[in-house]
Amino acid sequence: MQDIGITSDHSSNDRGELAPNSLGLFYGRVREVLLNEDNRSSGRIDVWIAESRDDYEKNSYDLVPAFPLDIYNFTLPAINESVIIIRGESGRYYYSSIPPVNFYDQITVDNEDLVGADGKENVKVNLHNYESFLIDDGFGTPVYGTTLTEDFIAATDIVKSRNVNEGDHLIQGRYGSSIKFTSKNELNETPWSLEGEDGQPVIAIRCGQEQLEDPTTDNSFIYLLSDQSFDFGDIEFSPESGNVGDTMDAYVGGQVIIGADRLTLLSKADDISISSKSLVSISTAKWAVDMDVLMDQVKALATQLDALCAGKATLITGVGPTGVGTNTADCAAIKSEIEGMEQ
Repeated sequence: MQDIGITSDHSSNDRGELAPNSLGLFYGRVREVLLNEDNRSSGRIDVWIAESRDDYEKNSYDLVPAFPLDIYNFTLPAINESVIIIRGESGRYYYSSIPPVNFYDQITVDNEDLVGADGKENVKVNLHNYESFLIDDGFGTPVYGTTLTEDFIAATDIVKSRNVNEGDHLIQGRYGSSIKFTSKNELNETPWSLEGEDGQPVIAIRCGQEQLEDPTTDNSFIYLLSDQSFDFGDIEFSPESGNVGDTMDAYVGGQVIIGADRLTLLSKADDISISSKSLVSISTAKWAVDMDVLMDQVKALATQLDALCAGKATLITGVGPTGVGTNTADCAAIKSEIEGMEQ
């Protein structure tokens, strides 16, 4: 077992029994995250905890197991982080990661160290403060976990907490992924704050290390809008769209915007269906295709080919007009099938 940088005499103190309808609330420090051979966990951790004031004043901590309070929705903490521990009749449960180890202590919010050169609050998701508590490998090197190496911590340390507006609900991971439940508000500077009615809901799903939503810098994103336009920033579309309606950044209404460097749609066992009340357009660097226009042209081409092959239209040659083609039946079938696609 690894050494720990705080004193623990594992004393057995008489703390009394909890009432059947009561819970004890404590502050715990993560000592170990239990992983299987595949580096996966069911959620169990071991934490150092002082369950009485006397223990705390004596710097006497017990090492106890704890499990997620909500087994369906929890964040697996890292070694050296602090968690809320809830003590019940059947054991101890942990909820969330709390200051000062993972974010910052409330009394230091105005500390100059938390303000960047731009004068803005500099709160990092992976900020670790080990001044008051430290688990190391016995030689002074901090321990983060079985799979969280020093290089990994350094690579993810730049991730800052997402910025939110009043009333927003945020689900955020420590590596730069998030789901934000928010709304359209003209007083808030967001990509969806330009056009549309205030108070309409928005869901923003993002993978990216920036604090603010920006389709230009996000690695990938899904925006679900209800009555808003969307500002695509510096993204250039060439060509922008195959249809002649509103451009993508001018449309106001319920829409879903999906973006990434590459999109892959995979159907493992059945069809992929695209259905539109209006137009379907596909744009590449070379072509801007409106499916209605494309199919109208394909139909017209098949009609002309069928007329030539059936003798309804002829080509003038040196010995007279052309006759009926040997592939007349095939051309008629193609024309009929294309006409059957038309709505």
